[in-house]
Amino acid sequence: MTPYLILSWKEGDARAEALVRHLRPLCSNWRRLIDRPGRFIAIGGDSFAKTIGPEEASTFIIGNLFARRPDSGNSGLSEVGTAFPDLCDRLIRDHWGAYLAVRLGRDGEMSLFRDPIGMLDGLIWQEEGLSIAASNVMPWLEICAPSGLAIDWRRTAQLLVDSATLAEATALTGVGTIPAGSVLDIRRGKMAARRLWQPSIFYDRKQAGKADAAQLRETVQRCVQAWTGTYAQTMLEISGGLDSAVVAAAGTNGGAGIRWGINFFTGQLSGDERRFARDISAQTGIKLDEVFMPVGRLGQEDLEGLPVDARPGLSSASLFHERALTKIALDRGATALFTGHGGDALFFQHPTPLIAGDPSFPRFDIQAHAALAKWSRESVWTVARHAFHFPIPHRTAGLADEALAGLPIHVDTPAPASQWAGELNSLPPAKRVQITAIATDRSVIGPSWRSRSLTVIHPLLSQPLVEWTIAADAYRLTLGRRDRALARQAFAGRLPASVVERMGKGVLAQYFGRCLCASVPFLRAFLLDGLLVRNGVLDGKRLEPMLDEDFLMRFDCYAKLRSVILMEHWARVWQGRVEAIRAGRKAPLAAGS
Repeated sequence: MTPYLILSWKEGDARAEALVRHLRPLCSNWRRLIDRPGRFIAIGGDSFAKTIGPEEASTFIIGNLFARRPDSGNSGLSEVGTAFPDLCDRLIRDHWGAYLAVRLGRDGEMSLFRDPIGMLDGLIWQEEGLSIAASNVMPWLEICAPSGLAIDWRRTAQLLVDSATLAEATALTGVGTIPAGSVLDIRRGKMAARRLWQPSIFYDRKQAGKADAAQLRETVQRCVQAWTGTYAQTMLEISGGLDSAVVAAAGTNGGAGIRWGINFFTGQLSGDERRFARDISAQTGIKLDEVFMPVGRLGQEDLEGLPVDARPGLSSASLFHERALTKIALDRGATALFTGHGGDALFFQHPTPLIAGDPSFPRFDIQAHAALAKWSRESVWTVARHAFHFPIPHRTAGLADEALAGLPIHVDTPAPASQWAGELNSLPPAKRVQITAIATDRSVIGPSWRSRSLTVIHPLLSQPLVEWTIAADAYRLTLGRRDRALARQAFAGRLPASVVERMGKGVLAQYFGRCLCASVPFLRAFLLDGLLVRNGVLDGKRLEPMLDEDFLMRFDCYAKLRSVILMEHWARVWQGRVEAIRAGRKAPLAAGS
């Protein structure tokens, strides 16, 4: 994605201008869109940039911008009046992509609008009269860190409990996030955001039951092909499941499309999906690399060099294969890596009787009740209660193995609700589940081994597709009988039957359990005396018995431990950075004394 740096300050402010003089050389190889007193924008690479209006009141759009109607291009944007919100409304209505719109005014005023999904990252902070917006905080923060910069341990604990809002706020005090789909205004040093786009407005009870497979297929293809047309050399991680297969089919339906695919497999049958990946490769013509993942032993060297930014990189898919994936992609000459991430939420994978609460569910059809009960593994009576909106009896939590694997995290306040998801009370229960899941999936937009060297594209999270699936009832997406049923219908003729009709999916729990068992000495040394324990985020006494070979093989807690490992690494890096920044600020004072 597009790296950028935006600076805004009051002309003549000596302290702000001193910071700007130190920041400019750090992006000397970037393209400068504007460099005038009080205003500065630079972007890396040969990314898209559009300037609208006269230079004194220019609006800049940077990133990847696609027109909803391919024949219209971006020309319509030039016809917009001077009001920045009007431009943003036009962007929402007629365009989509991974972009940021910015208007810089006088006296340090700035207005920003980030694409509604937040596919282009956006961070913002202020120091010494200077407002800074950037795609990442380093290396700029070393020069212009906010005076109160510190690790927010409460936020850190909340993210370990629930990472659903990872994309919405950082874990550093003084560094904020440009909210997706909102206009963020900075006036007289104060920030105020106003929401222009939110998911719930796309759901219409009268229309939600009319979604059909042809519309879904056309929307997916339009989004995926817009991305493949942007990057000439592309690779897709083909797991063997439906979501990456849909991207493969849509990305090879026209033009050059996706050239290479990669499939990782383990020595356990549950982690070997090569037969499905090969069928996808044969059907789509994508050349496939098959890479064996041996049981690995995690060590400090596996974390060194991992990108660390304002948000913890909890989106890293695996601690054991991302380096290999990146190397193979670069060896093939790929510049962009595509994934199927987001499909589970968009196409609706979750088996739940809540679907019976959808307006389109045939609540007087006993066969529909029976089919949903069978798929969700609930009684017909439970389905009927949801269909006719009867009160559901409260269930007491059981002592399931999953509950026993919960990590001992200290959190005094629960994680805040997703601001991106917004108010959902007026929506059917299953639709609330879906939008919340999409909000969580947005957390994948962040630093990882892959994103360090490649542009990582999650085309299923494209705005038109997100809006289309939110508008459809969960009953239509599942037909009330199986996961992602409408998506299976939509691509039935373009994907192998083995994938479309597949009932299950690969499971890596056994493989990751073996990897964690082999890594126990490192885990105990790294975590039990780590910053998370020392700062009260984790309870070391309760964590210690979990870092045991027998426990790790019996309970599937890899995802939770992966987050803890990445968070501990993130905290250690940031502790060193914060200490270095503070020491650098004290040095001039000591020299002056």
